[in-house]
Amino acid sequence: MSSITVAIVNIEQNQQKTTIHELLHHNAPQFELLTDSPSQGIQSEERRRLARCGLSFVENAIARIRRLKPQILLMNTSRAMHECCDLLLALRDQCPGVRTLLVIDEAIEEDDLVQALACGARGFITVDLDSVDLTKAVSAINRGEAWVPRRMTATLMQRIVSASL
Repeated sequence: MSSITVAIVNIEQNQQKTTIHELLHHNAPQFELLTDSPSQGIQSEERRRLARCGLSFVENAIARIRRLKPQILLMNTSRAMHECCDLLLALRDQCPGVRTLLVIDEAIEEDDLVQALACGARGFITVDLDSVDLTKAVSAINRGEAWVPRRMTATLMQRIVSASL
């Protein structure tokens, strides 16, 4: 079985980054974590995260994702939702093969999640997940499935029916 390539974008809080990295490494045979940050030196890593040539956050993220070519992108929603949606829309247009899984905290509004799904996210997981949940979610997204809790499917179905009337 070949591994699933995964990249992480916009993980700003070190605790979340560490947790997700640990979970991905725990499942090492199944996932390959892609990164353009060198393993040595925090200064080099910080330099690589800085915006280049006056490009916007979205343009820089798209350039990085094109360079890494992941199958799955884990995206933290700690930025303003409009920036997340801008990035999701740009990914849909410029990197159509990349499937995005949002990493959220419990404070996010359901309407914001629905908006992100409408912009191209394939699902979401919470930051307090365990390795089994991450494995299932990433594998499902890689197969082309959605990853949303059952309680949210009723909301999604209601919106689909309302839009078709």
